[in-house]
Amino acid sequence: MKKVSADFVVAGHICLDVIPEISGLANGLGDLLVPGRLTAIGPALMSTGGAVSNTGLALHRLGFAVQLMGKVGDDLFGKAILDGLSEYSSALKEGMILTPGEISSYTVVISPPGVDRVFLHATGANDTFCAEDIQTDLLEGTKLFHFGYPPLMRRMFENNGKELVRLLSKINRSNGVA
Repeated sequence: MKKVSADFVVAGHICLDVIPEISGLANGLGDLLVPGRLTAIGPALMSTGGAVSNTGLALHRLGFAVQLMGKVGDDLFGKAILDGLSEYSSALKEGMILTPGEISSYTVVISPPGVDRVFLHATGANDTFCAEDIQTDLLEGTKLFHFGYPPLMRRMFENNGKELVRLLSKINRSNGVA
């Protein structure tokens, strides 16, 4: 009988969301980005984001056994992402890959009151995520594999999606999880 390591594996895109508090913009975004002007903003909320975090942490909070697989750099944002996951459970960062020399993905979320959000996004280490980054030994007994945001991960859409096909084929061969 297979050892069940997690009900769900959530892999793919992960980032750090940086969400500054913005208020007092009488003319909307036109007041925010004025060349040569310093615009005062409030404290920033920092939170993990992306499919790995959003889907994985939601499943974890619902009480499911979850394994996360994402890739971060060895920079301050990567440390913040791993620390953020550890706040929920230290086990959640076990499947994460820390890649020296790469930058971690981040999004600056511009969200002033009364205006639709604007996202400034750096894909970072997500661009190098590939089939080899999937740890098949952690898939044993998994009921569902979720791979999120391939359109934001360069290796997944290059060459007509060949790496995405390789990744999903690897998952299917390793455990029959689809």
